[in-house]
Amino acid sequence: MNSQNDEIEIDLREIFLLIMNHLMVVIASTVAVGLLAGLISVYALTPMYTSTAKMYILTNSDTIVSLSDLQAGSSLANDYEELILSRPVVEQVAKNLKLDVSYEELLGHVSIANPDNTRIIRIQISYPDPVAAKEIANEFVKVSQKQLTQIMKIDEPTVSEEAVEAKSPSSPNNVRNVIIGAAVGFLLAVGILVIRYVIDDTLKTADDVERFLRLNTLAAVPEEGGTDNSEKKRRKRKVLGVRKGGHSK
Repeated sequence: MNSQNDEIEIDLREIFLLIMNHLMVVIASTVAVGLLAGLISVYALTPMYTSTAKMYILTNSDTIVSLSDLQAGSSLANDYEELILSRPVVEQVAKNLKLDVSYEELLGHVSIANPDNTRIIRIQISYPDPVAAKEIANEFVKVSQKQLTQIMKIDEPTVSEEAVEAKSPSSPNNVRNVIIGAAVGFLLAVGILVIRYVIDDTLKTADDVERFLRLNTLAAVPEEGGTDNSEKKRRKRKVLGVRKGGHSK
């Protein structure tokens, strides 16, 4: 068990040294992919603006609302959400605002939420135009009020908050995209280095001969001649070894 753990530590150390020896490549990959992700986020992705409108759902017109009434209203939140996203509501909104979009396309810009233990329905619109996002959210509330009243036989929901025009885009998040891109570039560079290290089964040093072939080193012979020091540093060496019993290989 100890020998296996020692071998794992040696491998991790070698991988760390491998990364350090190619540190400039890793840094260049990290910066390049991060910069590319930032450029795509800024120039290629369409900014989206988000506006939110809220409705308060009533189940009766009594001024005193009981606990059971609140619980009943909360339990019906899923029904409200489905009705708001139904085709009649979505298509009516598009028709009222004269939007040249299909049901599926407009539906992709809408999200409905119901905070826990409340009877508030939140209609959120994400759209490339901030003015259109506000108008669509408010129109969804108007159309939904009539639709919910007719189908569920309840009092008309009250508008608790009208949508307002967003001052800045909600997406894309350029900083987050740059960070994600940089992380991908780093992992990509390290991954390639590690894969090359793992699949490389050549013997490069006398230590490799003793470690993998269990041979004692006899001599190291230069593969090419020459006396230039820079060439010696780059030159591969052939390693001759002998078994511990004295036989050569």
